Amino acid sequence: MKCWLAFDLGASSGRAVLGRIRDGKLEMEEIHRFKNYPYEKDGHFYWDFQSLVKEIKEGIRKAWVKEQEIVSLSVDTWGVDYVIFRNGKPVRDPYCYRDSRTVAAMERFHREIMSEDELYAHAGTQLMSFNTIYQLYAHQSEHPEDFANGSFGALMPDALLYALTEDHSATEYTFASTTSLLNAEMKQWDGELFRKIGVREDFFAPVEMPGKRVFLLSEAVAKELGVPRLNVVRTASHDTASAVIAAPVDPGWSWAYISSGTWALLGTELGVPRLDSRDRKAHFTNEGGANGKIRFLSNIMGTWLLQETRRTWNEQGKNISFDELEQMAQSVPDRDFRFNPDDEVFLAPGDMPARIRTWFHDHYLAAPETDAELVRCIYDSLATCFRDKIRIMEFCTGRRVGRLHILGGAIRDKFLMKLTAEACGIPVFTGPVEATATGNLITQMVGCGELHDFEDGRKLVRESIEVGQY
Repeated sequence: MKCWLAFDLGASSGRAVLGRIRDGKLEMEEIHRFKNYPYEKDGHFYWDFQSLVKEIKEGIRKAWVKEQEIVSLSVDTWGVDYVIFRNGKPVRDPYCYRDSRTVAAMERFHREIMSEDELYAHAGTQLMSFNTIYQLYAHQSEHPEDFANGSFGALMPDALLYALTEDHSATEYTFASTTSLLNAEMKQWDGELFRKIGVREDFFAPVEMPGKRVFLLSEAVAKELGVPRLNVVRTASHDTASAVIAAPVDPGWSWAYISSGTWALLGTELGVPRLDSRDRKAHFTNEGGANGKIRFLSNIMGTWLLQETRRTWNEQGKNISFDELEQMAQSVPDRDFRFNPDDEVFLAPGDMPARIRTWFHDHYLAAPETDAELVRCIYDSLATCFRDKIRIMEFCTGRRVGRLHILGGAIRDKFLMKLTAEACGIPVFTGPVEATATGNLITQMVGCGELHDFEDGRKLVRESIEVGQY
């Protein structure tokens, strides 16, 4: 039976998923899962690129053992990160976006080179210290040798596809839109921005819309894995773009979404970007959608807060599961502990419970004392942040939001969904859980002609899952 293979890499784990259409419904089967966590070396955080390539190859191998009618495969990842290659190999492991070197680079860039409003007018992206433009500015300053003749850059999903195919002829649009180097209106690289940071304009390959071209695994990789030269499609390779395409929305309603995982990306779809200073000051970004529309959204720290809290406590020997975190949150009442989830103090890996309590002390506020109070505080702060972001987005766009669709792994946490619905005061619909992998598959199916367009893809999702409601 025909199937498609999606690799969905998040900032904490990766998975390989086979998708099939059976009796008019999308069936999905996870065949491989692996951890993905940055490592620290000499005070910097990096990704283990070769480990990621190895895990993707293992997923291809497992998929071929299970199914020999694989129409195509593709890869999506988290945003903004990149790899620099020379002679077919990375010059160094790629920096992780959580590396702190970019904070000073961002400040220097806006102090000496370009104002925040000017950059936003070009790229329309939320000004966050980990954006690719600041990463490259810092990288070029510290290691100019990495940019010497013969080197080229590839954004993370394109870099992984290059390792599989030896093709680096294009940069996928939705991911490129996260870099702050793409002209939001033209949907192409902005040469002026590259010149401003001292990086040549052809450092990344030209921008290409997702699902437009099919190419092949390299002969060497196919031989290594014992598989044919399978078709490869550039899906909507930014994970949020893939997730949003999988939203089972009713086109008759004004809706917003939260793509919920390590990050929570809250936004809506627009026809054109919004590039004025009011939108910048509201911390909203204009990112590309698989369907050519604009994902007008704001980045929120999301369940990273819970992940790091759990990791810290488990390192202390507490051995707490995510289900137990949810139970802890429910065990205590709301005591009005609220903090700003978007504060950059929470960005890097570390002792999250201590950081949260320090945040309260630094703001001269009473802090949660017990572990249960701290977890409940995270839940309440996220729900309140979601409500406030929706209100700000309504003000910016002039459109009321009638429904909120929450996608991704966080929808398993029913208590967080309940608190979000209560805080926002609008109906909340949840699903699919594996939204990013679903959208990855949909883009491949559109690219290969199995589906006519992305609206057909959303219709397929509506007919394939049971949508939760709060």
